[in-house]
Amino acid sequence: SSSSSSSSSSSSSQQRQQQQGLEHSRQQKSIKGCDVLVESLVREGVDVVFAYPGGASMEIHQALTRQEANITNVLCRHEQGEVFAAEGYAKVTGKVGVCIATSGPGATNLVTGIADAMLDSVPMVAITGQVPRRMIGTDAFQETPTVEITRPITKHNYLVMDIKDIPRVVSEAFYLAKSGRPGPVLIDIPKDVQQQMMSAHEIDTAFEPSKMLEYYSKRLPEPPTNGLLLDVARAIASAERPMLYVGGGCVDSADELARFVELTGIPVAQTLMGLGSFSEMHPLALQMLGMHGTIYANYAIDKCDLLLAFGVRFDDRVTGKVKDFAPNASIVHIDIDAAEIGKNKAVDYSVCADMKQSLQGLNRLFEEKQVEMNAEVLKKWTDDVLEQKEKKAMEYPQYEDAIAPQQAIKVLEEVTEGNAVISTGVGQHQMWAAQWYRFSKPRRWLTSGGLGSMGFGLPAALGAAAAFKAAGEKVTVVDIDGDGSFLMNVQELAAIKAEELDVKVMVINNQHLGMVVQWEDRFYKANRAHTYLGLKDKEWHKSEDELDIYPDFVKMSESYGIPAKRVVHKKDLRAAIEEMVNHDGPYLLDVMVPHIEHVLPMIPGGGGFKDTINDGDGSMFHEERKMDGL
Repeated sequence: SSSSSSSSSSSSSQQRQQQQGLEHSRQQKSIKGCDVLVESLVREGVDVVFAYPGGASMEIHQALTRQEANITNVLCRHEQGEVFAAEGYAKVTGKVGVCIATSGPGATNLVTGIADAMLDSVPMVAITGQVPRRMIGTDAFQETPTVEITRPITKHNYLVMDIKDIPRVVSEAFYLAKSGRPGPVLIDIPKDVQQQMMSAHEIDTAFEPSKMLEYYSKRLPEPPTNGLLLDVARAIASAERPMLYVGGGCVDSADELARFVELTGIPVAQTLMGLGSFSEMHPLALQMLGMHGTIYANYAIDKCDLLLAFGVRFDDRVTGKVKDFAPNASIVHIDIDAAEIGKNKAVDYSVCADMKQSLQGLNRLFEEKQVEMNAEVLKKWTDDVLEQKEKKAMEYPQYEDAIAPQQAIKVLEEVTEGNAVISTGVGQHQMWAAQWYRFSKPRRWLTSGGLGSMGFGLPAALGAAAAFKAAGEKVTVVDIDGDGSFLMNVQELAAIKAEELDVKVMVINNQHLGMVVQWEDRFYKANRAHTYLGLKDKEWHKSEDELDIYPDFVKMSESYGIPAKRVVHKKDLRAAIEEMVNHDGPYLLDVMVPHIEHVLPMIPGGGGFKDTINDGDGSMFHEERKMDGL
């Protein structure tokens, strides 16, 4: 009922915004293309955009100032920051994130984020200014062929050549972004189209529903048939060792998934993108599977005789060597994207349909007892899996004085009681966050999975905080970042301070590109190839002199007007994290950790469960290197 109430409230708010927008337009004798665009955004229920102005987009920014009652612009300090912020906004709300940039370098700075949204199925509309129509193709100042550049990394894109097309294009873009498998859509608008005029009597006609949407909707998968789901349910009921492998496609089906597990008693492993779809506090939750998944999750996948792949794509970081992934299992694959079914792994039962509808249908079959689980047989399997969960529990090293990175994240979970929204950059800290911060609900985990974009964490946290601020909600947002990733979009501290966004940053600082160092240790005889980020003649890990820590994130944060602190000693960790979490407003905590620590368990790329590594750190490889005379 909570979901229904929230949906009703959101719909009423959107209707009010639309009415206000129309009244604003009718008060004018004519309206500019840029105003038509912004009004179209209002009609889609947009409350926050992330936009950085430039020559080809400044008309849009002028129009945004005329709609400030309806839309807030968060001024990020780099276009990559704004596109990652739009992703963060979309991930926590489930709504379409919107970013706006100028032509040329503004547009190309969005490309990484657009590709990121495409791979992680994030609903987004990216709007770019373009040079005037008459100058397209002339190599004009700040001209790039934005549509051509982004075509392979968007669900669809548009070059708008007439003001009358703007409402239709925006309506279609939002529909495409959020329907089926979500993803990014780009709208490129020449500056002179932004300046075109539309008479007041043309407005209502221009905003008529798009006829193309009916065509698009017919291309979406139909609800799954009862017969198809009955075949799947019978396979589930007859399996002796069934296992759930759930991903990002289940994020909006958490209630249905929980009910399915309640009805069937099947253990659950989640992908990096699926974390929070099923509560990690549940006894049957085996946490994350894959390259850095738990041993017990990967054990269950290896031994199962029926693998239920729900809302996943058999990514290489999950499967490793594909033929050795779930080698003894029949496979059921349910996904809304037909292109993913059978793409990487042959399956025995395929259902191309909406995940929520599919789970509702399966739950109904079990509730009506059209099929029933064999409780006695299943108990043998779950007892085996839970025994492995107890025997192979996750561990981390206990240093006498130094702070283990895993410990910092575990303490953060305890201090926030597992209720924070967590964003990350990409690297070791990202995997440790996935392993050690347990999520009990969806849309609390923001990370770059498919593309692995360093620099994602800070702007994504910014976007999430902007969403909560717009909704009047008080939610703790923490960016768990690595020193390498954090530096890539550190400029967004300025936006966080200026926009008064409550973002906490916990930097796991080992002065290195930690994940690359780990691979150097494991596979390149610990040869360092440009992975140390500090000063060459001063290394903190050797000198233990805090003056050798480089750069100084505490001073950097304070220069942006954001309080900061560094913690080096284990005994001071909890108090420092409590101070960060309890601070009213943005705050940065620089947590110094050993650079020798490795993310474990680890299945090497292209390996299988039997190749799992679960011991060792960088120190042993340095010793081997010395023994080899290197």
